[in-house]
Amino acid sequence: MTKESAKRGVVTGAGSGIGREIARQLAAEGWSVLAVDVKPDPIKALADEAGGTIKPFAADVAADGSAEKIIAAAGEQLGGLDLLVNNAGCSWVGAFVDMPTEKIDFVLNLNVRGLMLLCREAIGLLRSSARGQIINVASVGAHLPMETIAVYCASKAAVLQFSRVLAKELAPEKIRVDVLSPAGTDTAMFETVGVDIDRSLLVPAPDMARMAVLMTQWPEGLDVGEVLTQKRFSPYP
Repeated sequence: MTKESAKRGVVTGAGSGIGREIARQLAAEGWSVLAVDVKPDPIKALADEAGGTIKPFAADVAADGSAEKIIAAAGEQLGGLDLLVNNAGCSWVGAFVDMPTEKIDFVLNLNVRGLMLLCREAIGLLRSSARGQIINVASVGAHLPMETIAVYCASKAAVLQFSRVLAKELAPEKIRVDVLSPAGTDTAMFETVGVDIDRSLLVPAPDMARMAVLMTQWPEGLDVGEVLTQKRFSPYP
């Protein structure tokens, strides 16, 4: 495998939802993927299904030292890094006045701090890639104020602006930094935060994951900083 043909990626939050589908679809297109999740069993099952192209790595992205361990594992198990997909994330639902401090910290540490540390740690390996790219998963909540998820929206707005600045910093090194901002997607997050929703109103996770895969295939001379998605025929006001 030459430097130009290498396709080696890290996907966080790969145990379920969009992350799982991104890892699966990348592997189907010839990528070697380090699938990262705090829960070991789902990523082990995913790796077993993929037959060797996906390697599981259990880690809590929000924990101190995790970024270093994840990127070191990418170097050791994949032989380098061409793509980092920061997909791991969480939310909390309720009026902000009722949000416990520990939940504020939990959302910000995973959605923002953990993502930033992974980006910083990955740059060294991405510099050695002929196609280095970071895809940070934000949300339409970065643009649309939504009651009951104030901190989640704020965290995703932070991801968006951070990514824009990082893209400028890394452009001279030929490392792309892009953002995928999903609309409401059918994942386990709604169950995790205790929200009952009509699943027919949501985008299927494989469809949203496909957007991330397509972002790795842009022509060399073309870039799109953010892919802001919406459900078909449901334009934002």
